[in-house]
Amino acid sequence: MPGEDPLLLQTEKGPTLLWRGVYFYPQGDPIEYARRKARVFSPGARSLIFVPSIGLGHGLQDLLLHAPDTCAILCVEAFQEVMGIAMTRGLPRDPRLTIIRTEDPDAVAAALRNMGMGRFRRVIAMPLCAGYRLAPGLYERFQRRLEQEVMRYWQNRLTLIAMGSLQVRNILYNLPLLSHALDLSALSTGLPVVVAGAGPSLEQSISALSQLRDRYLLVAVDTALPCLLASGMAPDIIIALEAQVANIQDFISGRSQGSLVACDLSSHPSAARLFPGRLCFFSSTFAPLQIFDRLARRGLLPMVFPALGSVGVAAAHAALCLTQGDVYLTGLDFSFPGWRTHARGSPNHLAMMMRASRMAPVGQAGFQAVMARSLLRVSDKNGALIITDRVLQSYRDSLEQEMRPASDRVRDCGLFGLPLGVRRISTREMVERLGSIVPQARGLDIDPMRRFPADMLPGFFAAEKVLLSRAMELPNTPASDSAEAAEAKALLRAIDYAWVHFPDEPDWDAPDAGFLARVRVAAAYYFQRIARIASVL
Repeated sequence: MPGEDPLLLQTEKGPTLLWRGVYFYPQGDPIEYARRKARVFSPGARSLIFVPSIGLGHGLQDLLLHAPDTCAILCVEAFQEVMGIAMTRGLPRDPRLTIIRTEDPDAVAAALRNMGMGRFRRVIAMPLCAGYRLAPGLYERFQRRLEQEVMRYWQNRLTLIAMGSLQVRNILYNLPLLSHALDLSALSTGLPVVVAGAGPSLEQSISALSQLRDRYLLVAVDTALPCLLASGMAPDIIIALEAQVANIQDFISGRSQGSLVACDLSSHPSAARLFPGRLCFFSSTFAPLQIFDRLARRGLLPMVFPALGSVGVAAAHAALCLTQGDVYLTGLDFSFPGWRTHARGSPNHLAMMMRASRMAPVGQAGFQAVMARSLLRVSDKNGALIITDRVLQSYRDSLEQEMRPASDRVRDCGLFGLPLGVRRISTREMVERLGSIVPQARGLDIDPMRRFPADMLPGFFAAEKVLLSRAMELPNTPASDSAEAAEAKALLRAIDYAWVHFPDEPDWDAPDAGFLARVRVAAAYYFQRIARIASVL
């Protein structure tokens, strides 16, 4: 039919494009319009310049000329019809320019990862044409996804600087526990799974869930354990993710003899040691470390999870792995409803109650803790304004991304909090759906054969000591011989866990003496740690 394809219009001062009632450039001077926008644009250093819709490519060359060398341009076109015309016009070629055609935000994120997220500190949109008006919502999602990816990268990077060394030490101390533990992949169920976070909305679900306890498998985050035990509900599986010892307070009030604990391999060992004989592990890839590959080759790497950051998101991810049936989410608020951080009965809530006094009434400490954060006011799942922060919002975004492939079987039962990107149901509907499930005497199936080969652990530690001892002998200056330089580079990559917490990354062609000196110290530290662990196997 006529009018379905974009129409290329020639004007006195260059071509423009008309499609679906949208002129991509003004008819007066299409080329100069885009070039002028590019010339006056002033992005900061290390910015990712997001160009929504390629149009005819006007202004891209000027943008490359005027943007700082540390910037790069990602141009995304959603429509093949527009992309086809642009390709025939000839587009600039430059290492700093990436052009893709997609309608999928995941593909946009993949393009950013290929460009190297560590190069960028921010994302700045620079529309050179009006083509984005054909799908403004889609291009907005592209931009938001790029911003989320860059923010998540730097959150993870800062977390690695602060926590990377602790996480690596936890891995080393948890490895001997594998001989008495199961892989999380050994667990499965034919029942629906309820995921209980520790947000305030958990309180509204407990009563209904307790009536149907034999109709579902209960997976709880560690902080929700005291709340559930106080209501007479013992989780089937408790998820522990925290690398610091602080979360051990979640288990002070009780441990529930029938519960299994599923610990991240990088979580603090104190939680895992509380559950002898009822322990399983998974492994979050908090950094792309080569030690994970070596563990996997020896059969010592537990079920791999993506780096999710939040124990609530990890619990939801675990639920999808445990069942092919429905998954119900509650207590995952990612916000501060009523200026509250956790459900009643959680360690945080109990600590606030204990600190209350005549001069510091109940609730004041929680309010002050929330106010100390950099807060956002956004719409909750009911359309009302609610308080959150960027970290919690990023966790919510991670949850939505993780649930998207299985969104047809995930239900949100929480009454308030941020929208989770899955279908919401009322408590009544949840009760009706769970009530139709036939109770099972054994809700959790365990494959006893999915155990870790403990006899492989001494050999693993011995091999790590060899690598670290070689790293302790690295020279102060990079090797001049190409073969020696390549060997040193391979060694640095092999022991990346020893320097993952460094704020700087090495110059792989010529690492400086200061970096190498710090690597030698870190290698000696981990050598001593591993020798001590291996001596008591």
